[in-house]
Amino acid sequence: MKKITILLLCCFCFFSTLSHADEHLEKDELLWQFSLGTFWVDSTMTQLVGAKSHFSTPGLLIDAKIEYKNFYLNTHSGDFYGGSDLGYQLVIEDGWGIDAILGSYQQSFNENGYYENKDKVPELAGIKEREHDLSLGFAYYFNHGEFQTVAELVFDVFGESDGWLFHLDTTRNFELRNWDVWLNVGANYYSSAFIDYYYGIDADEATAFRPEYVVSNTSSLYLQLQADYPIAENWVFSAGASGFVYSSHIVESPIVHSRHARVIFAGVKYVF
Repeated sequence: MKKITILLLCCFCFFSTLSHADEHLEKDELLWQFSLGTFWVDSTMTQLVGAKSHFSTPGLLIDAKIEYKNFYLNTHSGDFYGGSDLGYQLVIEDGWGIDAILGSYQQSFNENGYYENKDKVPELAGIKEREHDLSLGFAYYFNHGEFQTVAELVFDVFGESDGWLFHLDTTRNFELRNWDVWLNVGANYYSSAFIDYYYGIDADEATAFRPEYVVSNTSSLYLQLQADYPIAENWVFSAGASGFVYSSHIVESPIVHSRHARVIFAGVKYVF
């Protein structure tokens, strides 16, 4: 299934590239924007049974946007889990477009919980490691008034789940006095294969207290807010918050205690 998916995506990208070849060749300039900052990040992950889910620590956050021809790399410290997206613009029209994208949508964990904690969690002992997905697919974006909406359909072709995910979000950017504010609302729909890889229990992981379990198709909702305020030349104060919730049935998994998560961060960054 994965090989077929990759082949179809590559064929689509190839023919789309041919049809827009002249436009691509016109964009030889390397464009970039980069910021580096120190932030305090307070996060509560979807709680795994027995595992630490709250983390509060200073950290280094990076925002970058790099474009060359029709390729781009974006990192997003304000996103719920942060992360990066690699993309290629297949169709560029006035007010809308289609991109081929590669990114990660799910947090990894193992029998130690999140972030490679040193101590094993007794309630998670014996489960296999759930690795990050590495999903490939397409994004369709369009502008409507002051909003930009993005719909993505991606397949975990380079990860282990062999599943897919549909992502939809809309963003509004506006100015409030000297503040630059971004408001983002979105939803995800996960195939059973995708979400079961993370929260399902296989036969070889089952115990007397942790029965086999298969997670059905699942959805999630999230809300994100980020605000920047210039405090000096090239220096910006930045703060943000995100809230996230899975469908209620996710807590039926023997390894999931809570379906909610949130992140709050604040700090100062230098914009190059």
